[in-house]
Amino acid sequence: MSSASLNQHRYRIPIVDFLNNIVRKIAGFTAWLNVLLIATIITSVVWRYGFHNALVELEEFIWHIYAVAFMFGMAYDITVDSHVRVDIIHMNLSQRKQHIIEILGILFLLLPFLWIIFDHSLSWVYDSYRVDEHSSAPTGLPHRWIIKSALPISFLLMGIAAIARLIQEVLLLLHGDSEPVPTDPVRVSMIKHLFNVHVNEMYREPVAEEEAANTSNHTNNKEGDKS
Repeated sequence: MSSASLNQHRYRIPIVDFLNNIVRKIAGFTAWLNVLLIATIITSVVWRYGFHNALVELEEFIWHIYAVAFMFGMAYDITVDSHVRVDIIHMNLSQRKQHIIEILGILFLLLPFLWIIFDHSLSWVYDSYRVDEHSSAPTGLPHRWIIKSALPISFLLMGIAAIARLIQEVLLLLHGDSEPVPTDPVRVSMIKHLFNVHVNEMYREPVAEEEAANTSNHTNNKEGDKS
């Protein structure tokens, strides 16, 4: 894990937590489709090899479930930064440069891609609904627009997660390595509170211990030099 990723977990931002929680709750619910997927695969295998009768409906239903779980899972991956990276240069850069690269990548690569797919997928779903698209197989599943609607919904969630990540990267870039100043909840506005950087409590004590250890080592080194 890069130093910027560690920095992201060390601090929390209310508006980022709010947006990420929306995505995680929806993606967490759709993750249970994997249980249904396993049950459907087992049923299909038993039906095919036990009763020598392959059901096209079950086979299509399998990839429908897999598609929904996979698409919504990608939105969840953005919120926890667990998507696959081929990281050769980024991990060796300073935190500031890592934040800048993340911001540029989200602005010029991720968000435009998400918008293009989302925009085009709306017409795909509408056209499928308008003609009541069915499976090309005679005994396949009807109402193909239902599975196609997972595309714009999942890309909308990915867009929310990407915006949350962009806000986080910008605020951490502006915040730098300085300790955030506690805000008075009575005086601070709601907007400022949502975008304020807070220290994650689970990281506060280890960080304090680390700083104390560094101070102690620095003092010991000075005393050793004097002696």
